[in-house]
Amino acid sequence: MSSALQELAKAIKVVIEMIHPDWVPGTLSFLRSKPGGLEQEPHQDYQEKDLARVRKKYPHCVPGSMIFALEPNTNLRVYTGCFEAKVDSKARIVDVPVGFCVLFRGDLIHNGMPFTSTNHHLHYYLSYEGMRWTPDVVQNVLPEHGECEHCGVKMIKGSLFRLHCFYCDKNPKGPENRLKRKSENKTGEFECPVCKKVF
Repeated sequence: MSSALQELAKAIKVVIEMIHPDWVPGTLSFLRSKPGGLEQEPHQDYQEKDLARVRKKYPHCVPGSMIFALEPNTNLRVYTGCFEAKVDSKARIVDVPVGFCVLFRGDLIHNGMPFTSTNHHLHYYLSYEGMRWTPDVVQNVLPEHGECEHCGVKMIKGSLFRLHCFYCDKNPKGPENRLKRKSENKTGEFECPVCKKVF
């Protein structure tokens, strides 16, 4: 590591100690992003097994990550408050000015943005004393999901999820909803189930 990077690493360590004294700077990655690349897939910087090991040894603690901008237009998309599933409405783009860094929880869902020109930045993993993990092995994330209030099935939120809840066998109104939908879609003569009139 060059003397300039060594000095930068020392300065970053001081900043990290002020924010969270228990974080131990781990792997420092020097990244060069080429222009025209694709946006990264949303991910977390630590796998669930690594997060679980940290929680076991250090209850209520989470490892962290840091991005340090060496050039302009260093951007990061974060999903504010999303630690289990990404919620698109909570996505925010963070612009990191040159010479500044952004620190965040290692379980925060985020992704790198595409660049229009070559960009150099640093990525620092921040863990705890005695904790080992494999850097650069990230955890993919699921889109926002919901749980049926009637049967407990978990599905990606959307129209299929709403239909499932509406027609769910354990929904007290499910059979009624199915019958109503079936009769609404009938063509030709139709007998009203209430007044028995044929239309």
